[in-house]
Amino acid sequence: MIKALAASLSIALALAACASPVERTASGEIPAARIYIKSMTQQDAGLSQVEFKRTGGLLNNEMLELAINDVVLAQITGGEHLSIWLKPGRYDFSVKPVHTLSTPAATSQDRQSVEVQQGGSYKIQISTEMRGLKMSLVKQ
Repeated sequence: MIKALAASLSIALALAACASPVERTASGEIPAARIYIKSMTQQDAGLSQVEFKRTGGLLNNEMLELAINDVVLAQITGGEHLSIWLKPGRYDFSVKPVHTLSTPAATSQDRQSVEVQQGGSYKIQISTEMRGLKMSLVKQ
């Protein structure tokens, strides 16, 4: 039993060591390679801005999937931000850890619903607390 556990731990550590480093930009914007719906990052007439900002720090280093209406929009890690542009309407945003071989199947998730108004501007703060993930609409 102990040998099997030690072997499993060795394999997990080896896989973690093989993981590629996270690509970052100097501006703190999410790199284009981790934005999956690029069309939403284009400003246009009649669209309102929704900005996401992930707090930096010790608890905020894991990669998260940022989704809009349950469709993955991008992957975000600590200290990064992303602005998207949306038509007026109700949107449900969510974050959860990126599923990998070393993450448990059941992971924490948080959601934030926003009623986007014509010409509005919205900021959503994403953080990891001791109780789990948290998305907060920042008052402007």
